Amino acid sequence: MSEDLKLIVPGTNVLRRAGTTLMNDSASDIEQKEAYEVLNGWRSLHSYPIDVFQKNLRSKCNQLKFRSFTVAQRLKRMPSIISKLKRNPKMNLARMQDIGGVRVILPSILDVEKLHGELVGQNNRFNHVPLLPCHNYIEKPKNDGYRSIHQVFTYKSRDHAGLDGLKIELQIRTALQHSWATAVETLGVIESASIKSGFGSDEIRRFLKLSSALFSIKEGTSVVDELANLKPYDIASEAKDLETRLQIFTKLKGLQISAKHIEATSKSQHAYHLLMLKKEDGGWKVNVMPFTKAQEKLAKLMYSSMEELDKTETNVDVVLVSVGDMKAIKKAYPNYFLDTNQFIKEMQNAFKKYLEQ
Repeated sequence: MSEDLKLIVPGTNVLRRAGTTLMNDSASDIEQKEAYEVLNGWRSLHSYPIDVFQKNLRSKCNQLKFRSFTVAQRLKRMPSIISKLKRNPKMNLARMQDIGGVRVILPSILDVEKLHGELVGQNNRFNHVPLLPCHNYIEKPKNDGYRSIHQVFTYKSRDHAGLDGLKIELQIRTALQHSWATAVETLGVIESASIKSGFGSDEIRRFLKLSSALFSIKEGTSVVDELANLKPYDIASEAKDLETRLQIFTKLKGLQISAKHIEATSKSQHAYHLLMLKKEDGGWKVNVMPFTKAQEKLAKLMYSSMEELDKTETNVDVVLVSVGDMKAIKKAYPNYFLDTNQFIKEMQNAFKKYLEQ
């Protein structure tokens, strides 16, 4: 049993008070510190379930013989948890369903639907209980253009009953949808704003909504409501005008980071990687710290300490992930390497298809 499983599961009232304190900017430093420790302990409890989930999902993807797939897991970042609480002040920390998250990236819409159906079907052998209905942002995209299936599961375990009831969120998306989400993250770096939380310039957010619609059309799925009645030519034309005027592709290419110098230090035996994206000397650099499974506790301590830095420095973004070697990390988390090559290529193809006929 890992160290984290020896932690005492906090009660609902304890978590509610901690969440309220973290939202309260006038709380004392001591109160904030105590609440932060409660949250950190609560988050750590999700490590074991998401580790079990990702192993089961890899096995399931192999059984289904997908042409390719990427499975990644992560514990939600502290700043993201606190930001979500502030956006939803009535939310009890105990009811937040995406503290532990697993993401699967698949080649096609059919693959996404097949995997989701296998996991929630009556004859599934996944064991964990799906909360239905799911949030299917492919059938009905979010207003900003975001597309993916979000399926929450209630964790069940014969060996660690104390963890029963923890919620794990599974995101299933296509590689094309993932390239769009990566562009959102990277443009957020350019804008110094969390675009996915509704911040950033109106024009950038409009461009992303238009690009989402073009990708929906390519995949034969629902277009975001606001653009559903427009013709592909009109969508592509407006997107092209915005791109030309704002030089979005040039800005995205200018931010790309090479990770060649760290690939040799990160082998497949490393179970965890701590990624830190930081602005230094006018440019962006990514640092990757690998940890073995035996160093799990150290990895989490480092994650927690770096998040403290994240709270005071706006030009720092840090996350602890478990996905495999560096090649797999770059595929699952291209936003930490500011890699938007696929997004740019897909958009250029859309412009060519609809505007150069």
